[in-house]
Amino acid sequence: MKPLFRQTLAAAIAAASTTTYAQPVLEEVIVTAQKRAENVMDVPISISVFTENTVEKLSARNLTDLGRFTPGVEMNNDNALQPTYTIRGVQTNDWTVGSDPAVAVYVDGVYAARGAGAEAALADISRVEVLKGPQGTLFGRNATGGAIHIISQPPVFEQEGRAKLTVGDYGRLDGEFMVNTPLSETVAVRLLAVSRNRDGFLENISGPDQSEQSSDGVRASLLWDAGTNTEVVWRVEYSEMDQHGGAQFTQINSVFEGANPGRKLDVFGKIANDFVSKEEREMFSTSLEINHDLGDVTLTSITGWRQFETELLEDLDGSNNPDYYFASSNPDDNEYFSQEFRFSGATERLMWTAGAAYSRESVDHLTTAEFKMSTLESFAWAEILRNSTSATSQAFLSALAGLSQEEIDGLSGLSNSEVGEIIPSYRQVQKDRGLDGIASSAFIWSFLNDQGTLEDFGLSTNPVLGLFQILGDVGPRIAAGGDWIESVESSGTFESYAIYGDATYSLTDRMNLTGGLRYTYDDKSFDLFTQYQNQIAGADFGLAFYNNGQPVLDTSQSDTWDAISGRLVLDYHFTDDVMGYASVATGFKSGGFNSLNFGPDIDTSYDEEEVINYELGTKGAYLDGRLQFNAAAFFYEYSNLQELKLLGQPIPSYNLRNADAEGYGVELEGFWLLTENLTLSGNYSWLKTEYTDFDIIEAAGETEEDDLTGEPRVGTPENKVNLALEYTLALGDFGDLQTRFDYTWNDKRVESLNDPTREVDAYDLANLRLTLLPEGGRWEVSAWSTNLFDEEVITVFGDNGDAIGSLTGWRIPPRMVGMDFLFHF
Repeated sequence: MKPLFRQTLAAAIAAASTTTYAQPVLEEVIVTAQKRAENVMDVPISISVFTENTVEKLSARNLTDLGRFTPGVEMNNDNALQPTYTIRGVQTNDWTVGSDPAVAVYVDGVYAARGAGAEAALADISRVEVLKGPQGTLFGRNATGGAIHIISQPPVFEQEGRAKLTVGDYGRLDGEFMVNTPLSETVAVRLLAVSRNRDGFLENISGPDQSEQSSDGVRASLLWDAGTNTEVVWRVEYSEMDQHGGAQFTQINSVFEGANPGRKLDVFGKIANDFVSKEEREMFSTSLEINHDLGDVTLTSITGWRQFETELLEDLDGSNNPDYYFASSNPDDNEYFSQEFRFSGATERLMWTAGAAYSRESVDHLTTAEFKMSTLESFAWAEILRNSTSATSQAFLSALAGLSQEEIDGLSGLSNSEVGEIIPSYRQVQKDRGLDGIASSAFIWSFLNDQGTLEDFGLSTNPVLGLFQILGDVGPRIAAGGDWIESVESSGTFESYAIYGDATYSLTDRMNLTGGLRYTYDDKSFDLFTQYQNQIAGADFGLAFYNNGQPVLDTSQSDTWDAISGRLVLDYHFTDDVMGYASVATGFKSGGFNSLNFGPDIDTSYDEEEVINYELGTKGAYLDGRLQFNAAAFFYEYSNLQELKLLGQPIPSYNLRNADAEGYGVELEGFWLLTENLTLSGNYSWLKTEYTDFDIIEAAGETEEDDLTGEPRVGTPENKVNLALEYTLALGDFGDLQTRFDYTWNDKRVESLNDPTREVDAYDLANLRLTLLPEGGRWEVSAWSTNLFDEEVITVFGDNGDAIGSLTGWRIPPRMVGMDFLFHF
């Protein structure tokens, strides 16, 4: 016989394989969230599940598309190589390699260690499971916010195939081809080829259009029934990405219009970027899963290997204005190996799982920041105007910029964006006087004076004389368009060991008690090298990688972290169709290393992140199976939440710190088969979060004004609503016409740690899909539109450009239309 786990899963899926509109009850959805096949309605965890059929109906091509329709989840990832996944307000906003994500992404049981390797085409999948709340027991480390598990379709011992072609506006041309065939009575193979191609929807007047899609991939999986008790599944996948994607663009009118005379900035119109943003990735992954029956116990072994090389090029000022030129390059080379052994078994009253896991990740990363000398002048003006109450700024604005005290006082209430709007006009006055570079010269003189090093570089301690000495160097270099380039190299080796156990015991026929524990031990080593690569008036200087005044950094660090995570769950079935549960669960994410800033009294590493989550929930089927309704209420407390923030004076740097936070909320989800042909579904999430302890980093220049205690965490709206209406119209002997309308509304939300006043406006999105399903099901034709009403909203802002006075943003894709042609054989 086949192994117990596979046999149970195959039987469950077969029982649930009929379509929703062909029977008077809602279909059963099988998940493996607890490492065993179960009806999702019987699992005492808050889960959102997307089957292959649902993914098709949503016209979803990646996780970000699914995130828009998931309660309590945000995935606004216009950048495929640095995605951020937020569940219940929990995320890690660190895009460097010194830390780990807070939401774990798994592909067929193998952890995708870095976000750069997580965003891939959702093609030929069985389902996507989104588990909310800490999943520290069964999924382990880095699942403090939750876990996302992508499960592909396995090979089967039947001949089947599928070809899909998608065409649409913006030059969209996607293709999928899958074939499954048995090679013998004991071996079956499944092959998939997928291609995603679409032109950029951001028309760039100074370069190639941006935010395009261009990727190709192949996947093969082989199933070997190796005997009466053993089954082997081998999977291998290769993909390439090469696209002008993820472009950000300036939100500051004066920055755009200063470089494009006669044009007005329209943040939903044409952009003007002078550096080509690009995403390149080559990725290979393989896994070997073995299931072997040992009588009443099943042994599962999953061996995984993932490797990718990426290159991310970004225009960080989002403009073609030479006074703000700021670009970056971020190549990555990542290798990840994992091995898990798991034993599972079941008796009449007890179901249990126990296992051990090991992983090793090696990563090499290079960050290069490219500026012009003129960019330093814009940065200096931004710092002077934003800190107009400081003695240095007051002296400069009065003596050199010629402002009255009343005008200077009026600057103190301006937001960062308002400061960005006025920088060009203030700077133009100095250009007209032949003094372009005066702000950066004053900034450098003040900085060196505070350091007590002016005379070391032959500079006068007299403010006027010293300033003009520096201007004599800076001014000509600005006029000549001189470059300013900095880089930092980092590499790491991260190993993790874990043992775990989880069991569910039936106290009565209706009541179950589940308990689990996991011990995790992480051992990390991290190397970093950077140095000042530029000079001003003979003084070594760093802007992007200032490092608190340290001209050379060549460090090797290592540290270990360990923790015990667990869960305790009591569930009770009030009837055969309605259950309730109460749970307490904890999660753990190991500490890491600051990748972009070091200095006196600044910690080079930070503590592990821990969370405890309390939850009450119910899941039920009503009206003879025609209505399903799920609800969950939760409260969590975070200790040592890891947060990345651009901060500090006189030169801001990225620092990753620990903070404490809490959150609480409610999630509702329902599916209602109103008639045999009409289905209504929807979900709602309400979330409140706040920092309960936010220690300031005085060594980096923070003050009490930077304390965010009591402020909400960023990235997640307080309210989110999703609705879907699906109707199937019978066309007699010809077949059916299926119409589906999806709608989502997102409340406004705080988007930036650096500027809590910066908000994303509330917005709504709608998708429409019409599918012709002929009798026999051999082919399908669909016409669809995403963002049906062409909603325009900026969902993400960029802190890097904001530092020099050019706040940038990303917009959601505009309305798109297309057609799918699907053929089964």
